Amino acid sequence: MCNLSKKEQIIEVAKDIFLMKGVEKTRVEDITKSLGIAKGSFYRYFRTKEELLEAILDEIYFSREKELEDILTSNLNYKEKLERFIIDRYVTSLKRVKQILILVNLAKYFTLLSTDVMGKIFKIEELNKTVLKKILQEIPDKNYNQEELQLLVVFMMGGIRNYVFEKLFFKNSEEYFISSLEEFKNKIKDIELEKELKKLVDLII
Repeated sequence: MCNLSKKEQIIEVAKDIFLMKGVEKTRVEDITKSLGIAKGSFYRYFRTKEELLEAILDEIYFSREKELEDILTSNLNYKEKLERFIIDRYVTSLKRVKQILILVNLAKYFTLLSTDVMGKIFKIEELNKTVLKKILQEIPDKNYNQEELQLLVVFMMGGIRNYVFEKLFFKNSEEYFISSLEEFKNKIKDIELEKELKKLVDLII
């Protein structure tokens, strides 16, 4: 972490604390204490905790945007693109897992989030929907109208998300979501997610 700027260090430490304590219970003081810096150093980069959350969501957005652009401009056929779309989103590096866990945990506090934070979450979702529509339009001999595409995308993304969340992120009825990379790594040992998602793509096709 020593190679990161102070702003990047704040963001990375905040992710871990958000996962450990939850977004609602995390205080700016928790983040600064973990880093060993004064509160003033935090406010030099972020006016509020919500502004920090927005920065994390922006990072997630631009990372996903790059992945999706690579998929759309590749020479893969529509089925291969669909596989990449799904697998890149869920079967990824630990950095991406942390990003996904942040989004999952934000879902617990959705009604408490600011309008700006909610807007950025919707922006990420709309990005995924737009690219999925483009992939579906590449299917030979299928001429979906916009209403049909919207219906397909909502059901596909909702179904896949619920499947993956149940497999990976649901913990128990009391705590609901796992909240650390260690818990995630222990859980993923028991399943072959990439293999299962490829089978899911076959069923969708």
